[in-house]
Amino acid sequence: MEKKTTNKITKRIKNTHKKYEITIDYPKNEEVITYKDHYAIRIGTPNNDGVVEISIDNSEFQRCRHSVGYWWYDWCNIPSGTHTLVARLVDPIKNRTLKKSEKVICIVK
Repeated sequence: MEKKTTNKITKRIKNTHKKYEITIDYPKNEEVITYKDHYAIRIGTPNNDGVVEISIDNSEFQRCRHSVGYWWYDWCNIPSGTHTLVARLVDPIKNRTLKKSEKVICIVK
Protein backbone atom coordinates (compact mmCIF):
# COMPACT_ATOMS: atom_id res chain seq x y z
CA MET A 1 0.00 0.00 0.00
CA GLU A 2 2.82 2.42 0.85
CA LYS A 3 4.53 1.82 -2.52
CA LYS A 4 1.39 2.82 -4.49
CA THR A 5 1.06 6.03 -2.48
CA THR A 6 4.74 6.84 -3.01
CA ASN A 7 4.40 6.28 -6.78
CA LYS A 8 1.38 8.62 -6.94
CA ILE A 9 3.26 11.33 -5.06
CA THR A 10 6.35 10.91 -7.25
CA LYS A 11 4.22 11.10 -10.40
CA ARG A 12 2.46 14.26 -9.15
CA ILE A 13 5.82 15.91 -8.38
CA LYS A 14 7.16 15.03 -11.83
CA ASN A 15 4.05 16.50 -13.50
CA THR A 16 4.38 19.78 -11.60
CA HIS A 17 7.96 20.15 -12.84
CA LYS A 18 7.18 19.32 -16.46
CA LYS A 19 9.59 20.87 -18.96
CA TYR A 20 7.81 22.97 -21.56
CA GLU A 21 9.40 23.75 -24.93
CA ILE A 22 8.40 26.07 -27.77
CA THR A 23 10.37 27.16 -30.84
CA ILE A 24 9.67 29.36 -33.84
CA ASP A 25 10.77 27.07 -36.70
CA TYR A 26 10.12 29.50 -39.56
CA PRO A 27 11.21 32.12 -40.23
CA LYS A 28 14.70 31.34 -38.98
CA ASN A 29 16.56 33.99 -37.00
CA GLU A 30 17.82 36.77 -39.34
CA GLU A 31 15.98 35.26 -42.32
CA VAL A 32 15.06 37.64 -45.14
CA ILE A 33 11.43 37.36 -46.21
CA THR A 34 10.50 38.60 -49.68
CA TYR A 35 6.79 37.70 -49.56
CA LYS A 36 4.94 40.72 -48.20
CA ASP A 37 1.38 39.55 -48.91
CA HIS A 38 1.47 36.39 -46.77
CA TYR A 39 3.91 34.35 -44.73
CA ALA A 40 2.96 31.32 -42.60
CA ILE A 41 4.93 31.38 -39.35
CA ARG A 42 5.53 27.83 -38.09
CA ILE A 43 5.90 27.11 -34.37
CA GLY A 44 6.82 23.77 -32.86
CA THR A 45 6.18 22.40 -29.39
CA PRO A 46 6.19 18.77 -28.22
CA ASN A 47 3.78 19.71 -25.44
CA ASN A 48 0.09 18.97 -25.86
CA ASP A 49 -0.87 21.22 -22.98
CA GLY A 50 -2.30 24.61 -23.87
CA VAL A 51 -2.42 26.75 -26.96
CA VAL A 52 0.19 28.75 -28.85
CA GLU A 53 0.15 32.50 -29.39
CA ILE A 54 2.53 34.88 -31.17
CA SER A 55 3.56 38.49 -30.71
CA ILE A 56 5.05 40.50 -33.57
CA ASP A 57 7.08 43.57 -32.61
CA ASN A 58 5.84 43.47 -28.99
CA SER A 59 2.20 43.64 -30.10
CA GLU A 60 -0.62 41.88 -28.29
CA PHE A 61 -0.33 38.09 -28.52
CA GLN A 62 -2.50 36.48 -31.22
CA ARG A 63 -3.73 32.89 -31.14
CA CYS A 64 -2.22 30.47 -33.66
CA ARG A 65 -3.94 27.55 -35.38
CA HIS A 66 -2.90 23.91 -34.99
CA SER A 67 -2.48 21.73 -38.08
CA VAL A 68 -0.33 18.75 -39.12
CA GLY A 69 1.59 18.67 -35.83
CA TYR A 70 2.59 22.35 -35.77
CA TRP A 71 1.13 25.70 -34.80
CA TRP A 72 0.76 28.32 -37.54
CA TYR A 73 0.12 32.03 -37.77
CA ASP A 74 -0.86 33.59 -41.11
CA TRP A 75 1.03 36.87 -41.24
CA CYS A 76 -0.53 39.09 -43.94
CA ASN A 77 0.24 42.51 -45.46
CA ILE A 78 3.67 42.52 -43.88
CA PRO A 79 5.41 45.90 -43.66
CA SER A 80 9.02 46.15 -44.84
CA GLY A 81 11.72 46.30 -42.20
CA THR A 82 13.05 44.34 -39.27
CA HIS A 83 10.54 42.48 -37.09
CA THR A 84 10.80 40.62 -33.77
CA LEU A 85 8.71 37.48 -33.20
CA VAL A 86 8.05 35.76 -29.88
CA ALA A 87 5.76 32.77 -29.36
CA ARG A 88 4.34 31.48 -26.12
CA LEU A 89 2.64 28.33 -24.88
CA VAL A 90 -0.38 29.26 -22.75
CA ASP A 91 -2.54 27.31 -20.35
CA PRO A 92 -5.99 28.69 -21.32
CA ILE A 93 -7.72 27.30 -18.24
CA LYS A 94 -5.39 28.92 -15.70
CA ASN A 95 -4.65 31.85 -18.05
CA ARG A 96 -0.89 31.67 -17.56
CA THR A 97 2.16 31.44 -19.78
CA LEU A 98 3.88 28.06 -19.57
CA LYS A 99 6.89 28.94 -21.76
CA LYS A 100 8.07 31.66 -24.17
CA SER A 101 10.24 31.05 -27.21
CA GLU A 102 13.53 32.71 -27.95
CA LYS A 103 13.10 35.92 -29.96
CA VAL A 104 13.42 35.58 -33.72
CA ILE A 105 14.44 38.59 -35.80
CA CYS A 106 13.45 38.63 -39.48
CA ILE A 107 13.89 41.17 -42.24
CA VAL A 108 11.08 41.81 -44.71
CA LYS A 109 12.05 43.26 -48.09
